[in-house]
Amino acid sequence: MKQPLSKIPKLVFLYLTGFSFTGGIEKFNRSFLKALHELSVDGIIDADAISSYDVHTDEKYFPRLRFKGFGGKRFWFVTVSILRSLRYQMVVLGHINLAVVGYVLKRIKPQHKLIIIVHGIEVWREQGYFKKRALQEADSILSVSHFTKQQLLKYNPFLKEEKIRVFPNTIDSYFGLPASFSKPAYLLERYHIDPTKKILVTVTRMAFSEKYKGYDVVLEVMSKLKEKRQDIVYLICGKAEPQEKARVEELIRSYGLEDNVQMTGYVADHELNDHYLLSDVFVMPSKKEGFGIVFIEALACGRRVIAGNKDGSVDALLNGELGILIDPDHTEELQQAIEQTLALPVADGMQLQQQVLSHFGFQRYKQRLKEVLQEIQQ
Repeated sequence: MKQPLSKIPKLVFLYLTGFSFTGGIEKFNRSFLKALHELSVDGIIDADAISSYDVHTDEKYFPRLRFKGFGGKRFWFVTVSILRSLRYQMVVLGHINLAVVGYVLKRIKPQHKLIIIVHGIEVWREQGYFKKRALQEADSILSVSHFTKQQLLKYNPFLKEEKIRVFPNTIDSYFGLPASFSKPAYLLERYHIDPTKKILVTVTRMAFSEKYKGYDVVLEVMSKLKEKRQDIVYLICGKAEPQEKARVEELIRSYGLEDNVQMTGYVADHELNDHYLLSDVFVMPSKKEGFGIVFIEALACGRRVIAGNKDGSVDALLNGELGILIDPDHTEELQQAIEQTLALPVADGMQLQQQVLSHFGFQRYKQRLKEVLQEIQQ
């Protein structure tokens, strides 16, 4: 039921980027924008958005007339955000790096509600002055996983645990959910893979400075699996920085895996779900995931998943209910998990899809956001 116009709280979402870059936080922001817009249409809130780096919004997610972007002009973004935030009853910061805006807002308008979203490694350490103060004065902190919540409390013991609410990621409402779960023939042909082969897939950005995604461990395990069976190939899907690409290529050569491993490079959004469908097992034993949207996307494509048990991946797999969790530092565990998973009958793709949607579908995400906003208003 819609509230009278005079009683609908005005909210502004301040964030870094959602449309000018592709990554886990960007996917979160796009879904958050869409949920805000739909809740505005429903008469629950009256939401605007301001981005530090985006220049345009995709109107599938959020209307152009309710959006302003600064294209990386940080001084003007911060100045305008502070001035405009004074007009709203609720201000949501999409990243801890925007803490100065929240800090100033609370100095001027302490009665205004401040919500801060925390994702992963950006809060897995002690914070500086403005960030600490913003966290301390926030009315609510939304953490994408229990792991990030625990890390936040570890390094910020002054925070009250009840202030931090777990608010998990979601599958984009425009993600192409497959109705058929067969492997796409055009990708088998593109990558010259025999249809009888078993395929392991990882989807990730490959950065030289971020060696925690776990594909190094998978490569080590592949060198051992190759001695037992010749029917396994491994695809690492995602854009790679030149230095990291060269390093991984050298690893592949050192393990003698030139015929078993391919780096596909950048995967366009319209082909992403087909790359998940190409896999028999989606595997990414990462150690620094705030949540890991790729895991729930793979499950939505009906694929079994193996992930690490030392980060937010645990939340994405519901403590092992939706997939296998292994110690990412132990190659023996990973090898055993891969062998056991490949020995299973073909997964019931629709059942896996429905399981993950019941927990992480967009409508569930939107309902969680509605509950958070209504609770904070009280």
